[in-house]
Amino acid sequence: MLMNSSKLLFLSILINSTFMVYSSSNFLMTWMSMEINLISFLPLITKSKKMKDQPMKYFIIQSLSSSMMLLSMIMKFKIETPINFEMFMMISLMMKMGMIPFHLWMLSFMEKLSWMNCFIMNTLQKLSPILVTSQIISFKMLILPMTLSLMIAPISMMSINSIKKIIGYSSIYNSPWMISSMYVSKSLFFVFFLIYSSLNFMMMKKFKNQNIMFMNQITEKNLLTKLNLMTNLFSINGIPPMLGFFPKWMILNKINEISVTISISMMISTIISTFIYLKLVSFLLLNQTTKKKFTKTLMFNEMEMLINILGTILLFIFKPN
Repeated sequence: MLMNSSKLLFLSILINSTFMVYSSSNFLMTWMSMEINLISFLPLITKSKKMKDQPMKYFIIQSLSSSMMLLSMIMKFKIETPINFEMFMMISLMMKMGMIPFHLWMLSFMEKLSWMNCFIMNTLQKLSPILVTSQIISFKMLILPMTLSLMIAPISMMSINSIKKIIGYSSIYNSPWMISSMYVSKSLFFVFFLIYSSLNFMMMKKFKNQNIMFMNQITEKNLLTKLNLMTNLFSINGIPPMLGFFPKWMILNKINEISVTISISMMISTIISTFIYLKLVSFLLLNQTTKKKFTKTLMFNEMEMLINILGTILLFIFKPN
């Protein structure tokens, strides 16, 4: 995505609107900031020729969720009703984040996005809903949707070949981790979000540079590129001793004091996704092609693998109590 003046303007509005959500103490201001975030993201995704009707789909889903959010707050403060407003609020925020069972729109939407917009969708667009979720909804109400997202997302990745859909499911799988870290500690959330964003950026940059859209295209690449991509996937999944394991271990250590159900679901889902990634690794490393493989970015490959392996050092330096 080329950074011309209009895209730079909308991207700056997008970032500022996210900061506005985090700095506001009024719900109406928070809601308005989220709407500004939505309106500023739409021009960034309309330039692509592949999108066609996808921006309208995104606009309808986000507008519906915003309307439900506003309705739930009106029900809370202005109307005496037996309907639980937290349920409406939770459904609207789950729609915004694309969590299961409101995830189908997100997968078809992300498949048509550019890699830069995929990165924004996976990281920046999740910040505002996660903050509102932690401030308004009780943790007990989130146990069921978070457990569904943790269990169904890794299983759904088994039969998918599209890289962007796999990244979409990975985003759904990591959303409960983000929400849990926000309930535990805001500083822990920002550590997890920073590491998660860095790993996503490195992985998507690699896919963009190598022009990889499907898993079977990775078999044509050289061994170092395959190892680098697999290291990134393992790190995002939280497999030790990679960098991504460091914040997830801290979250799991603290969330066990709040909910045993969520901690067990996190461990089981990690085992399932680890099995899927190991199966994927065996397929990619054992299947070779006769095409000539060039290694032009050897130094960058080694640097990315070094960053992921730094997780081992961090575990010894910052051990959670």
